[in-house]
Amino acid sequence: MTPDAATVLIARSQPNVVVVLMLGAFSIAFAYMGLMAFDTGVRMIGPYRIGRPPQDLAAFLLFLAAMMFAVTVWQIRRRLVPNVDVIADAEGITSQQTFWGRGRLAWSEITALESKYHGLLYIRGISSVGNAKRLVIDTRQIDVPAADLYAFIARHRPDLFKTRRS
Repeated sequence: MTPDAATVLIARSQPNVVVVLMLGAFSIAFAYMGLMAFDTGVRMIGPYRIGRPPQDLAAFLLFLAAMMFAVTVWQIRRRLVPNVDVIADAEGITSQQTFWGRGRLAWSEITALESKYHGLLYIRGISSVGNAKRLVIDTRQIDVPAADLYAFIARHRPDLFKTRRS
């Protein structure tokens, strides 16, 4: 089967809604606990039991709440304005999804595919310069089903998929 040169697979980001809601709820809970830790009359949180002044604990909890809120806003933005995370075309595949697994590999440069840990797809290869390269794609965070991505890769590189013997 000859791959069609005009066919392009584009996958956009789509974060999980449950995770976004949980991050928002936890950031509200940590902000509440941080504000309550400033009140010296409230002994429920127990900063006196762990030997720390309540202001240190309050500042730490408010810092955690601010970080969780920032990540929540970032994920909501990714949900409402999706980025292009994966592009697969006639020349190769490009991942723009994570910090450590970004880049582009031509189809001829790909040496192995590994599907690991909760939908992470590792594409290993050797770039034209001779450096080892690894692309990481989280198939749970894109709007294209993983089966479509695997089928597109199999169309261009069927040798990467092991055949099962009966």
